Amino acid sequence: MARYEEGGVRTKKIIAAIAALAMVLVAGAALIAESQDVDGATSYIKGDTNVVEVGGNLTYKIMFFETAEFDTLALSFTAALKDSHGNSSGSVSPSSGSLTNGIESPLIITAPKTAGKFTLEVTFKSSINDAAAVSTVKTQVVTVVEPIVLKATLKNISDVDFTDFVVYFKINGKLLEESKTLVSVDANSTADVTYSLVVESLSNGRHTFQVVAGNENLGGEKIFFIEGEGVFYKGSSDYGLLNLLLGILLVVLVIAIIWFYRKPVKNYGKPKSRR
Repeated sequence: MARYEEGGVRTKKIIAAIAALAMVLVAGAALIAESQDVDGATSYIKGDTNVVEVGGNLTYKIMFFETAEFDTLALSFTAALKDSHGNSSGSVSPSSGSLTNGIESPLIITAPKTAGKFTLEVTFKSSINDAAAVSTVKTQVVTVVEPIVLKATLKNISDVDFTDFVVYFKINGKLLEESKTLVSVDANSTADVTYSLVVESLSNGRHTFQVVAGNENLGGEKIFFIEGEGVFYKGSSDYGLLNLLLGILLVVLVIAIIWFYRKPVKNYGKPKSRR
C-alpha cells in the first residue's frame, strides 16, 4: 500500500513538472510572437516567373514593411544580378532608390546574353528615428535559358480576311495559355506564326507541337496549321547517336588507310646485301 501511494505521489510530481514546462513553453512562444509583432519587419521579392530567355526582360516587385513604431523612417535599397562568382551580370532597373513603407516597387531585370543560373540580390536599408541604418538582404535565383523558337504556317481557306486572329501553341498535347498569339491571314492565303518557348525543365529528346485557334475567334475552322503537327528536339535528336557512330567509323577508316600506306614493306627471301 505504501509503495502504491509513493508511486502515486511520483506520478503527480511528474504531471506537475510537465504542466510547468508546458506553461514555460507557451510563455516563451508568446514572447517570441510579441517580439515579432513589435520589432519585426517584412521584406520580399516576388514575380510571376523566375525563368527568362537570354537578353530578355523579367519584372519583379520588391517590398519592405517596418512594423515597429516610429516617428521617422528612411527606407532605401540597392539591387544587382550576380553570376555564380558574385560578379554583376545583366542589369537591374532601377538598381537603387528609396522605398515607401509597405508599398511594392517594380524592378526590371535584363538578362545577360549567356544562359545559366543567376542571383538577384536586393539589400534593404531601414533607419528608424534617424538611428543607424539596418541592412536586410533578400535573394532570388533567376534561370536564364536559350529559347526554343517554334514556327508554324497557317492557312486561311475562307474568302474572308482574318485580322488579329488568336492562336495558341500546344506542346506534347498540352495547351500553353501564355503562348497566346495574334496573327493576320488574308483570304485564301498563308501566314507564318512563331513562338519562343522559354522553359526551365523540358526533357531531352523529341517533342511535338501544334497550333490551335482560340475560342475567342469566329470562324476558326477556316484557319488551320498546314503541317498538322510539328516536331522539335531538345538536347538531342533521333539522328544524334547515328551521326556519332558514323563519325567514329570515319575516323577509324582514315587511321587505317594512313597506317596501311605508311607501313614499311618487308623483302622476304632476298639476300641481306640486297635488302
